Parts: sequence; C-alpha cells; structure tokens
Amino acid sequence: MVASLFAITQDDLKRRLAYSSIAQAGYILIVLPVGTEYALAGGIFHIITHAFMKGGAFIIVAALASVALGETTADYKGLGRRSPILAFSMTVLLFSLAGIPPLAGFASKFWLFSSAVDVSIAPGSNWLVWLAAAGVINSALSLYYYVRVIKYMYVEKGPEEKIRVPSSMLAAVLITVIATIIIGLYPGPILEVCQEAARAFFL
Repeated sequence: MVASLFAITQDDLKRRLAYSSIAQAGYILIVLPVGTEYALAGGIFHIITHAFMKGGAFIIVAALASVALGETTADYKGLGRRSPILAFSMTVLLFSLAGIPPLAGFASKFWLFSSAVDVSIAPGSNWLVWLAAAGVINSALSLYYYVRVIKYMYVEKGPEEKIRVPSSMLAAVLITVIATIIIGLYPGPILEVCQEAARAFFL
C-alpha cells in the first residue's frame, strides 16, 4: 500500500510503473503467510499475468520515448488521437493492472486474494482475510493513478501530429495486450499449468 501511495505522487510514468511493480510484488507475497497449494498457484499465475501487463506498459513507454515523446503524464496528452493503437493498448494494460474484469489482472488477483479468504475460515487464521482486504484497497488506489494516465490520453488536448513507433515494438505491445485479454477471458489453461507447478512443489 505504501508503494501505491508513492506511485500516486509520481509524475514520471516509468517511476509510477516501478512503484506499481512493488505493489504487485506485495500481492504475490500473500503466498508466504497463506502457504497453501492454492495460494502458490495464484502467486505463479499473478507472476505470469504481471509479466504481460507490466512488460507491455514499459514497452509502450520505451516505444514512445524512441520517437522523442516525454515520459511524464502530461506528455501523454492527446495520445488517443495521435496513436490510437498505443493509447488503447495502454488503457487495456493499466485496467488489467488495476484488476478490472474481464482482464488477466482480475483473474490472477481474484485467485490470489481468494486463497487468503479460503484459509481465513480455519480457526486461528481469521486475520488472513485482512490480506485480501488490503489487496482490494490497494487495487482501488492503483486504479486512481492509472485512470489519471487514461484521462490525459483521451480527454486532455495535446499535439495533433500522428506518432509512428517501430513496428517491432508495436508487435511486442500487441502480443502483450492480446495475451492479457485472452488470459482474462480463458484463464483455465494457464491456471492448470500453475496448479501443476504448485502441486509439484508440495510433493
């Protein structure tokens, strides 16, 4: 939660994403106190989804920097008109990072947080439900600073000239966005792999 509070104060998008990564790591650490196969599968699942979500967001920042666009939130004014594909991609990735359904971030957070709720039913483990509650609150905080970026891209007026980024970077971004959407809609195959990995760990 502290990382999210720091992220809110950042104007540099790379720093904001970096602090967000610390918050995401905090979610994954739920695995340690919960300590179940269910939780470990959720932790692995969130690592996979986070790699696509955050990787794609950083690639977008790097792609725009390669064409001399700045890295502050204000530099993204009007991006929805200047580069519709990148603006849409960033929107999908940021919403997924915040845990908005039906994207991958929602699926992995739901699995991870529900593992804490599941164990909290047992006597003496009631406190673990607060880990899930903290995760939900933290996600709400992250949505606040992600939406600010989206607002700048679509609502604020900026330069009108179109932006063209290297095709290799654009392809990489689209791969992460497609994966984020597909995993969110059909998490089953990835979850099965994560559960197998968790099961092998507990053998």
